[in-house]
Formats: sequence, C-alpha cells, structure tokens
Amino acid sequence: MTVDWGINVKELAEVYDIDSNNTFVSLYMNDFDKKFIERRINACKSILKEDEHLYKNFEKTLDMILAHIHKGEKHGIVIFASYANKFFRAYNVSIPVENLLVVDSSPYIKPIVELMDRYESYGLILINSHKAKIYVVYAGEVEYEKDISKTIMGRHKKGGWSQARFQRIRKGAISQFINEAVEDAEKFFSKEKIDKIIIAGPGEAKIWFKERLPSYLRDKVIGVIDENFYEVESKIISDAEDMVEKDEEKEREELVETLKADILRNELAVYGIEETMDAVKNGQVSMLLVAEGLKIAGWKCERCQVAAIGTKEKCPYCGHDTTGVDIVEEIVELAEKSDSRIEFFDDKMLRDIGGIAALLRYK
Repeated sequence: MTVDWGINVKELAEVYDIDSNNTFVSLYMNDFDKKFIERRINACKSILKEDEHLYKNFEKTLDMILAHIHKGEKHGIVIFASYANKFFRAYNVSIPVENLLVVDSSPYIKPIVELMDRYESYGLILINSHKAKIYVVYAGEVEYEKDISKTIMGRHKKGGWSQARFQRIRKGAISQFINEAVEDAEKFFSKEKIDKIIIAGPGEAKIWFKERLPSYLRDKVIGVIDENFYEVESKIISDAEDMVEKDEEKEREELVETLKADILRNELAVYGIEETMDAVKNGQVSMLLVAEGLKIAGWKCERCQVAAIGTKEKCPYCGHDTTGVDIVEEIVELAEKSDSRIEFFDDKMLRDIGGIAALLRYK
C-alpha cells in the first residue's frame, strides 16, 4: 500500500497529447529554487522556440504553474499542467522530492510513483483494557489519530461471591470495549487505503483485539508489539516503523526469490526492457519490479503509442515525428494503466538482468 496524497496516478498515466510531443509540464519542487526554475525554463525555451505553438503553450502553462506557486505553498509541490489541454493538477507532498521540470507529451509520473512506493502508510492501533488509539502513520509522522476510551471499574479487592460477580461485570465491560474498538477500527480502515496494520499495547487486550478483527483486517496485521500504553509516542512509532521495515525487507526478498525461480523455470516472469515492455503493453504484468533510479533513453511516437530504446527521428510505422523519452517512465505509465503493482528497490540480481523485470498474470 502506498500513500497517495490524493493523487490519482492512473488518471495521470492516461493523459497525453497525441498531436504534440511537448505540451505537458511536470514540476517537482522540494523548495522554491529560483535559479533552478529559471535555468530549466531557459533551456526548454531554447529548444521549443522553433515551434511557435509549442513555445506559446509552454509560456502559458508556466504562467499557470507560477501563479499557483506564488499564491500558495512553495515547498513540497508536484504540479502537472498543460494550457493547450486545459489540464492542471497540483499536490502538496510531505516528503523531500528532487527538483525537476520536465516537458513531455504526458505528465511525468515515475518520480511520484517511486516515492509513493517508497513511503507506505500503515495503520497502528495502541490498546489496553479501556483505552485505544488508532493511527495512520506515514514516513514516521502521524497523519491521523483517533482516541477511544471507556470508564471501566478497577479491580475489586473484596473476596467472596461479590468479587466473582464484580469480576464478571468488569470482564464484560472490557469485552464490550474491545468490540467497540474493533468496530471503530473497521469503520476507519475500510475507508483508508491501508495494507499493513500493527497492534501494540500491554497485556492481553491487544490479542483479544486482533482475534475479534474481521478476517480481511486481521490478514493485514503484520505484527503485535508489547508496549506501555503511556510510552512516549515517538518510541511507539519508532518500534512500529522497525516492524514495517522488516516486513518490507521480507517482502522484497520473497519477490526476488519468486522472480529467480520463475526465470529459471521459464514460467511467469520476464526481464529486460524489451520483454518487459511487450508484457506490460499486453496487460500481462501483475507486478513490475524496477531498480531504484533506473533511466533508459529511448524514443516514442505519440500517434502510434510506440516506444523503444535508442533514437529515431521519425516513427518507422507512421512517419510521425518522435520524441526522446525515458523508456522506464513509459513502462511505469503502461503499468499504471493496467493496474499492475509497481515496486522500486535496489537489488544486485535485478540490476544484473537489466534493472527491470515483471511477474506475470499469464503467459
């Protein structure tokens, strides 16, 4: 699961201009850097000046972007815009992004897809016998918090029948509270795109809570932590982060082992740019695996939607002008369109086979 900042990546992947190679401007800005923006604008203008239509669209698109920046937040911004296509999407992101300004026939989405994969949101429930907190944690920061509590009688010190009756009442109240906490968690997590849940707290309440979760949520629980309910929040979050990191590392190892086995048996896996590109075009890809930071130069014809590594000035199929592209970006866009999962990670074996591979739905 990935945090999405409200970004519909599939929508962005499906947007392109069939008639022009250079109508969309994508801006990633960690901090407002006037020199960087001016340098990129001047470089792009020097290339686009030979085409009056593209040059005018670039200027008007920049006007839209800069007007948005100057009137609002100047840190952690991602913008995709095209004046000619009446398209504008702006997002604030809470983690560092590399400053980029890209002009292309479609929004340049690979950096945001990679960030969304790298920083996962997860659910954290801290619970004891009468209090609970539900968190959504993203990049080590609490994005959402809800408190749940119930007054429950303390332990009874007197003996005899009254003590037994009292303890039954107390256990019933605790049980009711656990059920209410489960209902609240279910209501909340059914609305959130959360694939991983951690349960923390003292005693047995956390175990009872997990057991009573509906199966679709219980299956998302990656760990249960013994934690003092009143521990410093940063310590609780840190312990949960460690568990998430270990779980992600285990998932990556399992993916690599699956990839190795399928390649050796020539089963549901492909690797390398050309085979992976063909598979993703055909909608065969279940999971796309990409080495972090991978870029491969290529060309693309917007009219035919054909892309390949290397360079060509004219499309060999229709004769339309081509544009230079990052082939990895093109594959990521196709994967988003076909609802494939995408994982970016650093692995020697993956780099040895070209830096890109896929697990397939069918062959």
